[in-house]
Amino acid sequence: MAFDCLEIRVSLLAAMLSRFKAYTVNMRLLVTGGYGFIGSHFVESAVNKGHEVIVVDNLTYAGNLNNLGKVANSRFKFFKLDIANSKLLISTIAQFKSFDCVINFAAETHVDRSILNSEPFVKSNINGLVNILELVKNGVVKKMIQISTDEVYGTINEGSWDENAKLDPRSPYSASKASGDLLCLAYINTYKLNVTITRSANNYGPRQSLEKFIPNSISKVLSGMDIPVYGDGSNRREWLYVLDHIEAIMKIVEADAVQNSVYNIGGVEYSNIEVARLILKHFNSDQNKIKFTPDRLGHDFRYSVSNTKISSEFDWKPKHSFIESLKETIDWYVSNPNWMESCRLRLIQ
Repeated sequence: MAFDCLEIRVSLLAAMLSRFKAYTVNMRLLVTGGYGFIGSHFVESAVNKGHEVIVVDNLTYAGNLNNLGKVANSRFKFFKLDIANSKLLISTIAQFKSFDCVINFAAETHVDRSILNSEPFVKSNINGLVNILELVKNGVVKKMIQISTDEVYGTINEGSWDENAKLDPRSPYSASKASGDLLCLAYINTYKLNVTITRSANNYGPRQSLEKFIPNSISKVLSGMDIPVYGDGSNRREWLYVLDHIEAIMKIVEADAVQNSVYNIGGVEYSNIEVARLILKHFNSDQNKIKFTPDRLGHDFRYSVSNTKISSEFDWKPKHSFIESLKETIDWYVSNPNWMESCRLRLIQ
């Protein structure tokens, strides 16, 4: 009987320690663009894992305070600033002695906007990135994760790019991201910095701006309008659920060491017209409610990246079915009309 009581006490103590460990701070993370689509999902995950999170965001049209509305303010700190403002960035984070890692989500990301005006993309994706790299160079941050895109590779008709493929950006947006990647590699080679670049496929999921293809399509159907599709809709993309992407990034953040400087993070391939029809099917809507529009300038036909490196090193692969997570994504937008309206208002500012 005494042994049984002791065993019970040991079990209870172990459970208490396990629970305590889950809420202890493991790392101090600096997250730029933390109120954006992917960044906000990462902040949620990091806070839930017990990390101390410092968020900086300029709150452009793509940054939404509602994106972290369900995360208690006591669990992270937020500073509104533009990473392109070096003096403000340095003075703001000076109150913290050091950071274990910076994860740079801050970026201008919409290709159409970059075609109309490339200046904001240069300012954020190049100049702002240099300021982040300087923090690492000066020892304020121990390591950095640069969130890039598969679009830096250009277009590929068949097969998949590995991380050694040449960079061939074909829009001002992808050129700014490729420039950022090259700057990261230069800082790695010149200053021996601990910087890792991730190049992901097209993300989708809750809280993505309505200017992007999937949420825009959902919004159009809900408004009784046709889904706009470039060209004939045959352009192909790999689609990556945002939570799968976050899991991959977190594995790199929490790793004691990484074997490579660049990791591709791919998804599952569909054509744009296939995705549009899946959304129409979900709503039991007429499959002909698609409006084909003139193709965009320099439109890449197909993206596809190999996951071999990150899969073999971190045992990572996408867990979410595209069909099921697309349904969950659609249901989230249907259930959050106020968020959608706030997003629309930000897009027209």
